[in-house]
Amino acid sequence: MEPTDINNIFPPDFDPAAFLSRYWQREPLLIRSATGRFADPLSPEDLAGLACEADVESRLVERTGAKAWCMRHGPFSERDFAGLGDDRWTILVQAVDLWLPGVAALKSPFGFLPSWRVDDVMISYATDGGGVGPHFDYYDVFLIQGLGCRRWSVGKRCDFATPMCTDSGMKILQHFESEQEYILQPGDMLYLPPGVSHHGESIGSSLCYSVGFRAPSDAEILTGFADLRSESLPPDLRFVDAAPSVARESSEIPLASLTDTFHRMQSHCQDLEAFLIWFGCYVTQPRYENLIEPARRPWTRKRILKRLQDGAQLVKHPVSRFSYINKNNEIMVFIDSQHYKVSGRSAVM
Repeated sequence: MEPTDINNIFPPDFDPAAFLSRYWQREPLLIRSATGRFADPLSPEDLAGLACEADVESRLVERTGAKAWCMRHGPFSERDFAGLGDDRWTILVQAVDLWLPGVAALKSPFGFLPSWRVDDVMISYATDGGGVGPHFDYYDVFLIQGLGCRRWSVGKRCDFATPMCTDSGMKILQHFESEQEYILQPGDMLYLPPGVSHHGESIGSSLCYSVGFRAPSDAEILTGFADLRSESLPPDLRFVDAAPSVARESSEIPLASLTDTFHRMQSHCQDLEAFLIWFGCYVTQPRYENLIEPARRPWTRKRILKRLQDGAQLVKHPVSRFSYINKNNEIMVFIDSQHYKVSGRSAVM
């Protein structure tokens, strides 16, 4: 089989603008392969090998009953795999795009979406009947079918109040009713917006590539930005009594004082530029920062220019995250949680 053209994952009639206006974060969408061909960039054996590495995040899920699953975290050994049966188990490996360029290339067709939203490419290999149970995610995901076939059942929307079973270490829906069912062949894709319940079950042995798009929660954003702003506040800014008067009751907290304090707290978070800088740094924080080895010698400007003049090339580390914000033609560049202000063509990435 010829290698898959990554730019042809989407069929020729796929309209990104129409997809964003109708389906993105709204409705599931089945996208059938235009060619019926897909060349997996790795084999099940390759995936199992990665799951044995200490630096790789992996899980093994076994189905132990009609509505029961068991999960173990890696790294695994050959003995772990030798003890498995021929069906009803799944191995999942996170961020395979960091390790294999062929897998990283699967992110290329999604260039019509903001790159900072892309989390990683998780790959699962499942034997017949294998899966991770009915669940829902808080992020958008494209499920790309590779080797074999997988049946996906899609149900209603869920939220934090939906009853879950957590005995297995996973969040599995206590009640799941399928409203739509799809069987994905190699090259097919299923888009699922946040909150939509789903259940995948392998038909024979299969590989599935999950391209996930993260969305920070309001709680994460509020906590993170507030923590940053609090670090810049001098310690002599303190609670102040607003319009002090003789207390009617010593146990009463004057409403006027609290209202004044509340508005002062709001004012600390009104700095838009500070928020933009915090957000850019936050979303470019490398997920696996430990995989970036520090340079043996500091990279000075002079040393970098000398190496470039000698024919060296700059290559982005797979773990690194780059993004930028254009604010009134002032470009704020973010690289691995570091902030830089640049201008002109130097800002183009």
